[in-house]
Amino acid sequence: MNYSILQMLGGFIRWLIKGCKTDLKKEVSGKYVATWGRSYEMENLAIGMLVGFVFIATIIVLIHYNII
Repeated sequence: MNYSILQMLGGFIRWLIKGCKTDLKKEVSGKYVATWGRSYEMENLAIGMLVGFVFIATIIVLIHYNII
C-alpha cells in the first residue's frame, strides 16, 4: 500500500507546527533526523494518519448531526 500522501500530509503538518521555518521539501521527504520514531518518514506517516483520522471523524460527526 502506498502511504506517500499520508507522509506528505504529516510532513506538511510538522512544517506548520515548526512555524514554517524549516525547508518544506526536506520535511516532506524526510531528510531530517528522527526524534521519536524509527525514521523521519515513519514519524511523518504517524502524524499523517492521526490528522487523516481526525479529519474523517470530524466529517462523520458533522454529517451525523446534519451540520453539512
